[in-house]
Amino acid sequence: MTLTLSDPWRRGLAFGLLLIVALLAPALAAPATADAVCPYCKAPIEPGAAFCSNCGKKLEAAATPAAMPATAPSVVQVVSAVDTELTSVIFSLIYESNASITSILGSAFAISPTEYVTDTNNLFGAKEVTLRARDGRSYPAKVIGRDRMIGVALLSAEVPGVAPLTVRRDQAARIGESLVAMGYAATAQVSEPIRTGGVISGLNRHGIGLQPIEDFLQTDASLPYGVAGGPLLDARGTVIGMSTGRINRGIGFAVPAPWIGRAVDWIHDGSPQRAWLGALVVTADAENRKRYNLPPEVRLVVEQTFPGSPAGAAGLKPGDGLVSVRGIEATNLAHLHENLLGARVGEAVPVSFMRGAEKKGADITLAARPDNPRLSPLDSLRYYGGAGVEARDNGLVVREVVPDSIVSVRKVRVGDVLQSVMSKKDWEHGARDNSRWRSVHTLADLDERVSTAYSDIDFCLGLRFKDAKGEKHEAWVCDFLSPTGAL
Repeated sequence: MTLTLSDPWRRGLAFGLLLIVALLAPALAAPATADAVCPYCKAPIEPGAAFCSNCGKKLEAAATPAAMPATAPSVVQVVSAVDTELTSVIFSLIYESNASITSILGSAFAISPTEYVTDTNNLFGAKEVTLRARDGRSYPAKVIGRDRMIGVALLSAEVPGVAPLTVRRDQAARIGESLVAMGYAATAQVSEPIRTGGVISGLNRHGIGLQPIEDFLQTDASLPYGVAGGPLLDARGTVIGMSTGRINRGIGFAVPAPWIGRAVDWIHDGSPQRAWLGALVVTADAENRKRYNLPPEVRLVVEQTFPGSPAGAAGLKPGDGLVSVRGIEATNLAHLHENLLGARVGEAVPVSFMRGAEKKGADITLAARPDNPRLSPLDSLRYYGGAGVEARDNGLVVREVVPDSIVSVRKVRVGDVLQSVMSKKDWEHGARDNSRWRSVHTLADLDERVSTAYSDIDFCLGLRFKDAKGEKHEAWVCDFLSPTGAL
């Protein structure tokens, strides 16, 4: 099969990646008067509110925030010089070369005269980091630490005239609360940081796929590309969040202030090892509950376990429904991640789970979390493509096809034989005309090929199957790597 740029799935994948790494610039809410009351329940409306915090009804107009303290000197532009290529198998297919970058532009804000908070993605592959002030001058910065779990990094730099911001740890953000997002658009022409008004339109958002721990604030404030790492400020000028990403026009996401505080504290403590179970967990829905015969009260399901992980050693299997971990009910991934942040490497924690209709339990000894968790080759094929494969006398035979998966759409069936694969090693600089399919006969062959399907940001592998009638079925298994479910 010859793939061209017009292929819908490839355009969709590329566009999806751009949506995740870029920040949108949606329309702002129309202004209204401050110090107003809700026309429905007469409760006071804080400046900038688009929803009444008392009755929850949408207001016809939103007030602009109250006079904001001068915060421009607190926000700087982050410039990261990159010492590696941003590798992407999907982009290699589209552009016939690796997506090469030389620098990343983002934003940061001061929390002390010499310390700055930013988004960890702004430091991807960075060999040198500088902070650029609004007067255009650049100052060298040192990376104190990165909390890749939460997505917060801490930098140190000597930038004159900085006014540190206060991170609001003691009061959670509220639906309808007004805010101003600040940061620098992705341009080398630095002047004043941009300010965009909006409101908090959602809390506890997760499942976006940006960070392992996702408990995001959602906002309608305009967040153009480059603002990631910049602060979200309340009407008093205190930080209630840090811009991190978006998935659609008008929907931006931010790390809440309490999570910023946790990350900064962890970095100040010397970034001790984080503990993990080593299970890839997804949200339970009607489909996977039915597939694994799980009761309706199960909220989270183990899809895979990682190689050599505590979960695998303790006997957890794909399809087990988590009930509780460390005595805390397993309701969502953010809560479980937060629970495990309080655990130590080597600690034995009780885990309760459902295997079908039977409730089971195990004490799992937590291990240190690796920087880049990767599934085994066979598990990668099943998780990303939906094909469970095993070795038999006649080759690598499909033993399971996950409903509605990529391979099922391509009409691959149980009993089909996997004959050949194409990975990123099989084309020269992405030139597809020079690429070739490689036969796979054993699990060792498959392991070698699947291990090369991983890049920095995605997983992509071509698969060719043959059924009992001799008909061939081809499927491209491509997806963006999301660390969120790695518990």
